[in-house]
Amino acid sequence: MASLTTLSIGDAELAIRARTDESAFAALYARHAPYVARVAFRLLGSDADVDDVVQETFLDAAGAIGDLLDPNAVRSWLASIAVRRVHKVLRKRHRRNIFSMLFAQVTPSASDPRDRQPVDELYDALDRIPDDLRIPWTLARVEQLTLNEVAKICGVSLATVKRRIAEAEQRLERRLKP
Repeated sequence: MASLTTLSIGDAELAIRARTDESAFAALYARHAPYVARVAFRLLGSDADVDDVVQETFLDAAGAIGDLLDPNAVRSWLASIAVRRVHKVLRKRHRRNIFSMLFAQVTPSASDPRDRQPVDELYDALDRIPDDLRIPWTLARVEQLTLNEVAKICGVSLATVKRRIAEAEQRLERRLKP
């Protein structure tokens, strides 16, 4: 196959070609993996599981690329897959947190823990709210997606996204107050 010039081919064309051409899928990966990694990192709060989420997202996408109804929406489709993968990681993390609280093991991720204190406090507060509130809030407030994009990625209505974000903000505000 001829090599793809990813700068000159749009997402829709790459998605259509990726159904039969591995190099087109590789081009989609190269174009969108950083975005998927950013979304996963911001939802998870650490980079411990990001590589796995990205890899599993694209494995799922490779198997379902033929089912993609709107090739123009490949970016949000990938984000939707990543969000489902993040949900799985967060469920595992919540189960692990029960055991980690018992052992109270804390490993600093920065040489001076004070440098990460505000971020750690935010992610600690985010860990204490349900995933259905955490994910829309993070996509809207951290990733700065539009509310319509968040609704589509989360598979819920715009009104539900607005309600969940508002509730997440109330809970975060209560948890982060000094």
